Amino acid sequence: MNNALFFKELKRNRKNTLIWTSIVLTFTMMILSIFPSFSHMGEDMVKLMSSLPEEYAKAFGMDEATWSSIIGFYATYYGIYITLLMGIYTASTGATIIGKEERDGTAEFLLTRPISRGAVVMTKLGVLGTLFIVVYFLQSLVAVIGMNLFASEINWSAMLAMHVHGFFLIGFFTAVGVLMGSMLSVKLNFMGPVVGMIFGTYFLNAIASASEAVAWLAYLSPYHYMPLTLEQGQLEISVIPCVGFAAATAAMLWVAYNRYLSKDIVG
Repeated sequence: MNNALFFKELKRNRKNTLIWTSIVLTFTMMILSIFPSFSHMGEDMVKLMSSLPEEYAKAFGMDEATWSSIIGFYATYYGIYITLLMGIYTASTGATIIGKEERDGTAEFLLTRPISRGAVVMTKLGVLGTLFIVVYFLQSLVAVIGMNLFASEINWSAMLAMHVHGFFLIGFFTAVGVLMGSMLSVKLNFMGPVVGMIFGTYFLNAIASASEAVAWLAYLSPYHYMPLTLEQGQLEISVIPCVGFAAATAAMLWVAYNRYLSKDIVG
């Protein structure tokens, strides 16, 4: 880890991080702030839910509990939007952060400094991890503050399980982004592949949840193993999938690290 490079990378990524963080935090507070309006509708919302096609409700993890508690309401949007936004940010950043100098034609300048390739990669991964944790912590903090502001009864155990699952899921997507960046051309615009990967896996799980005929598709999606929506108002931490995702994340980062050490760098 090189301190000078670490703080330089933090500075280089501050604008992009500020933009994405502002979007995520604003959206989180907006979701929670509109819950009282929905909760006051009471039976009308239950009737609306019953009028929706069953497949639609299953695909997006909606049931009567979605509208009866703030955690159920929040969980639906957390699974659909918030994890997607954070995943796109961290995965796209991970795909570009290591190869940025090579893409910009300044790799030769960096690699002639008294710093090893290993230190370069570890420092950049350290920056990526810091950005990921900061964004995730701030989003979680705003969610907790918003729930206390707009509701009195909160299922904190379900909230914890949801955010633990989200942490490992987004970490997994981040590592996939880093691996993509190490394997593919640094000239590639990674935003398209990253968005396609995250949205694609989400909708695979949604389609599988909606129809038993294609239920097997769920096994191809990480969302299947890390549920983010509540079932009858409850959600528990899935310990084994969390361990598995942590191991898979570490393995992909290790492969990307070794790939960078051995590849030919074009300055």
